[in-house]
Amino acid sequence: IVPSQEELIKQQSFGRVLDALVSSDIVNRGISHYLYDSARAKVVFPLTTTAGLAIMKNVKAGDVVLIGTGWPSRSWLMKGITETDGPVGAAYLARFLEECLGVIPIIVTEHHLIRFSEVALRAAGLIVADLETALNSKNGNHKASVASVISFTTDWSESDTAAKDLLNQLQPKAIISIEFPGANTAGQFHTATGRVIPTELVAKLDAIFKAATNSGILTVGIGDGGNEIGMANVADAVTEHLKDGSDILPATPVDYLVVGSVSNFGVAGLAAALAALTNNSHVLQNVSLTRITEKVSDAGAIDGLSAYLDPKNDGVPQIATQALMELITTTVTSYLNGWKKK
Repeated sequence: IVPSQEELIKQQSFGRVLDALVSSDIVNRGISHYLYDSARAKVVFPLTTTAGLAIMKNVKAGDVVLIGTGWPSRSWLMKGITETDGPVGAAYLARFLEECLGVIPIIVTEHHLIRFSEVALRAAGLIVADLETALNSKNGNHKASVASVISFTTDWSESDTAAKDLLNQLQPKAIISIEFPGANTAGQFHTATGRVIPTELVAKLDAIFKAATNSGILTVGIGDGGNEIGMANVADAVTEHLKDGSDILPATPVDYLVVGSVSNFGVAGLAAALAALTNNSHVLQNVSLTRITEKVSDAGAIDGLSAYLDPKNDGVPQIATQALMELITTTVTSYLNGWKKK
């Protein structure tokens, strides 16, 4: 259905508000607004609604959507630590994809980080099961809200073949990356401050995205710092405004990029767009970003800014996150109900 000119204007206004809410640099990091401006200049409509509409166009009930996440934090110290930014958003988006579109969400991460995504998915209200059970959850008349978490190789030499095999097996209709390291042209991964991340700690999701692009599968990247998968789309902003940006710059582009001040907030904007555009605003009441954050923090995920086991998203306290979510909910409700003055 082609929307009317009036509806297009309404969607654009709605998207501008969502984008502003989730991309404004409330953490004063000093980079996200440059990344956002560059990404926004490359598309006709706001980032959140553009990505949302693309997902709706490419995905139908019963389809598989892959969500990559899990930043290897404190990588100089030990394996198996991640931050709340990423797994929290992946589970939050999984719930919206499942409830608004009826898809089967599968999270892909590094083996040692699987448990964080499993905790997050349960906190988002989804049943967590093995891959086979998840793939069978939408068969026939009986349907269940099931997700699964799988690992992907950390070995570059295996990654291309493994990516093709994974796509052939699961036949996903979209692949989304949330706060996941993007490799530069030399195959290295960096923190936003320029430190090299040990390659053996990073699942080689770049290979999945490249294979997906070659197969015509929709790809979406969500990030906040310039060092994530998809930031090749805004190479100009990364190289100009991020310290050591030329070395850090990820090489893998995506079809659609969403930039947030915090990646989980970018996810919240995309999820809100899906809820509004499918007329499922009730999902915003059914799942809580702050609850997922609390549970994932309790499971051992650190705050990405302080590195303490605090229930925060890149330093943003829960009360501020909840306030943002209230504003997003109000924006969705106003979009669906319209502005009516008595």
